[in-house]
Amino acid sequence: MSNAYHILRRRPAQDVHALAPELEALARQLIASGRLRINADHARNYVIYSGSSFDKSFSKRELSTPAFMDGVRRVIADTLPGSAGAQGVEDVLLRLQQDLKRGGEISHERELQIARLLVQSTHPVVLMLAMLEGVDIFVSYSHNVADLMGVHFWECIGQSSGLQSISGDGTAVYVSCGGDPFITEDKHKTYTTDGFGALSRLMVIAAQELGHFADIVRDAQGRQVGRHSASLAPLRARVMMQQARKRDMEQMRVLYAQLSQLQVGAVVKKERAQAFARKHRPGSPVLLWHALQVRLAVRQLKQRAAKAGAAMVTHFPTDLVSEDSQGFATQLSEFVRDMAFNLAPDAEVYKRPDPVEEEAIAVIEALARVPQQAVKWGHHHTQLAWPNLYKAYYQVVIPSCIAAYEQISGKRYHFTLSPPPRKGVITQLKLLRKKRS
Repeated sequence: MSNAYHILRRRPAQDVHALAPELEALARQLIASGRLRINADHARNYVIYSGSSFDKSFSKRELSTPAFMDGVRRVIADTLPGSAGAQGVEDVLLRLQQDLKRGGEISHERELQIARLLVQSTHPVVLMLAMLEGVDIFVSYSHNVADLMGVHFWECIGQSSGLQSISGDGTAVYVSCGGDPFITEDKHKTYTTDGFGALSRLMVIAAQELGHFADIVRDAQGRQVGRHSASLAPLRARVMMQQARKRDMEQMRVLYAQLSQLQVGAVVKKERAQAFARKHRPGSPVLLWHALQVRLAVRQLKQRAAKAGAAMVTHFPTDLVSEDSQGFATQLSEFVRDMAFNLAPDAEVYKRPDPVEEEAIAVIEALARVPQQAVKWGHHHTQLAWPNLYKAYYQVVIPSCIAAYEQISGKRYHFTLSPPPRKGVITQLKLLRKKRS
């Protein structure tokens, strides 16, 4: 089994006319903060500033907006010997601005599109808290995060597809999407993962890494002091989260048993036969026969599920977004496998000689993957499969983020979503023309 990156509960909005006004405002706030760093193949909107003992980065807005310049100069000054003086700081600043120009140009509209995806991948307060704490959010079109970070990190973590880090240089979130998420036609693809594959991967990895950020515990002064999922010194799973994961693993065994009892595997075989005929015998009577067989089998499956009270089947969404044309039973089976895998992700990076530490890492990962699974399979089915971790994330972690936001900002957290603005005829024509171009 492996993590599913190719599926989303809903296709995320990419333009202002399809997004709730409050989320659009949050996306624009993220860009205005100067904290969004994008590496889009041959262009980037930030520059890395590294030395023998530090790795920092500055975005285009930080290097060009007067409101940020004093802060940028202070950061640069802290990396230079006192003898460099103010001129030394200006020399470094000029060099960074020149390096940024050589890095290519990312349009404001592209920045907005990526920001819109990010605000749809997590709970609003998580991004609001991240901006308040000055968290840098990196997004790369590459298959790993190596090109996003300074040289000190390449060897140990550069091959990761996503990362949430806390270091002496501050907290940062790294997301790779493995291609250009905004390509809509095969003829424009450079990599097979360009298009929806990269779009869904960006959403899934961003949800997970921002989930790791949300997991951070802060004290009354807003200082980061630990995690909800585990204590860090020594590394031990917190009992509440440990028990939540164990109970959800029991729930997954129940769901696996339901798949078997409802004979879902037999329906999957029929769907595979239909897919084979669709590929090799399009338009033939054989394909029609298989299609009728699948329709009957799925109807009977749903009838059996309704009689058994199996909400996993009766309420399973039929409008999941994916590049692959998968059948109902095939997606249902993949849902159960994916939920089970993410409770106990199997990768070398999570292995430890000490089994207690290894379990703690599994708990950290599982809790952070709650929003990721909701992005893929929807909140209803994520809660159905992981009732305990879902409750822990949205009733413990998110309220903690709200409390931290209010403590640090001195403001009351309030965020309600309005429907996206209605499109007039002229707007619809403009969007259609833009899509065709």
